[in-house]
Amino acid sequence: MKDRVRLSICVAALALAAPAAGPAGEPDTQQSEKPYRIVDGKVDAATFTGWRAFHSACHTCHGVDATGTSLAPNLVERIRQLSASDFSTKVITSYRLVFQSDEMRGDDPTAVRSEFLEEVMRRERGELVMPAWEGDQKIRPHVLDLYAYLRARGDGALGPGRPQQIGD
Repeated sequence: MKDRVRLSICVAALALAAPAAGPAGEPDTQQSEKPYRIVDGKVDAATFTGWRAFHSACHTCHGVDATGTSLAPNLVERIRQLSASDFSTKVITSYRLVFQSDEMRGDDPTAVRSEFLEEVMRRERGELVMPAWEGDQKIRPHVLDLYAYLRARGDGALGPGRPQQIGD
């Protein structure tokens, strides 16, 4: 009798989960809608704001063009697997990597990152983790703009470098 109940529960769970997954091969509509607009190689205001947000907060670890470094992954590739909602949740709720202000002085942020990584590898410093931006008012309101910029890069619609804005 217990086996029959377990089997019924498993079948019911599979039946409920199957429609949520959608038919194989069908694109996720949320993923197929483009969160950016590019006209003649120029981006909309939100995508440009996303580029600015990326370069004010993310490029030190993820690389100038979001292609990754030894510290953080290539977001151009990774963004293809994330919906706007998943991306927002990840950015808002991850953890914070904090450097003391005197550590960030200098002309070469790569050297600071490399030194930090070496210290972590020698177990002289704490764990490397992505910042949580939930309390940062320079980033939180622009998470979807950041997503638009990274999706445009990930989709191949926008190349590396500073984009020009539509209307400029």
